Amino acid sequence: MATPPGPTAPPVHSRSRALLLLALVSVVWGVHWAVVKIGLGYMPPMTYGALRIAVGLAMALGIALARGRLRRPPRADLPIVASVGLVQVAGGVIIMNLALQVVPAGRSAVLVYTQPLWVAVLLAVAFRMPPLRNELVGLLLGLAGLVLLLNPAVIDWSSPPEVAGTLALLLNAVLWAAVSIHIRRHTWVASPLDLQPWQLLLALVPLVIAAVALEAGEPIAWGLPTILILLYSGALATAFASWGTQAITRSLGPQAAAIGFLAVPVIGLASGWLILGEQLGPVDVLAFGLVLGGIGVTSLVPGGDRTARTEAVEAAEAAVAPR
Repeated sequence: MATPPGPTAPPVHSRSRALLLLALVSVVWGVHWAVVKIGLGYMPPMTYGALRIAVGLAMALGIALARGRLRRPPRADLPIVASVGLVQVAGGVIIMNLALQVVPAGRSAVLVYTQPLWVAVLLAVAFRMPPLRNELVGLLLGLAGLVLLLNPAVIDWSSPPEVAGTLALLLNAVLWAAVSIHIRRHTWVASPLDLQPWQLLLALVPLVIAAVALEAGEPIAWGLPTILILLYSGALATAFASWGTQAITRSLGPQAAAIGFLAVPVIGLASGWLILGEQLGPVDVLAFGLVLGGIGVTSLVPGGDRTARTEAVEAAEAAVAPR
């Protein structure tokens, strides 16, 4: 049976520090949806993704070297290195860069941040934990919002790229939900900051292969805007935010962290409107409101149920832990 982290396990952040970190990551990621949309006008999508991860990796390596903490990841942490590196980072970047070519930035942010809804679903499926009453209400609200977001008045069903991009963003949300649960239940030996260079190095491999195979010879519009976009995407939205989301999830748990990340799609919507001039019709506003309301309701566990919910999660994790 898996044992809880001992005295040598990397510490989690205090609640106040985790909440501050959550606010910073939310702003960085919220604005980033508009930044990526702009960046795709300067670089092909896979090349952009590879360069973004390369910049983030360089920053992570520099921090690790400065701290004297660059070392091979412990064997016990290899699953979380693979999960975060290949699924959350590489998979998320590929889906994001492809989908944003055909789906508005604001709507993309909302679709990906349906993640808390899928956390509740995956907990029910993987740990046989029926959703709490508030989670069922949240799921119904979120699904109603998704139905509106997928109706012909909002999405052009005669456009295969737009439909594929929308469904891919929902897949991204499901994958992120699975990784967030893995982050929470993984018994960490090294800290997220120590493992980050290896996660980003692993993420870089499929992106470089995709860029070389699919975009060899395609031009990059080099200039100050391109450099600033790569610095924002690589240093802030990748190196800083990738470490931050793991630290936040470890400190607050996947469901508690999810309600804080509710700010990201709101900031993403505002960024799409203010920076990109994306228009929001009445159906969009209603759909976004239902989805965001569903996320909020799903993520709020009533005080009386919180302890029972936490104990049930821990018991379920112990029941399915490797022996």
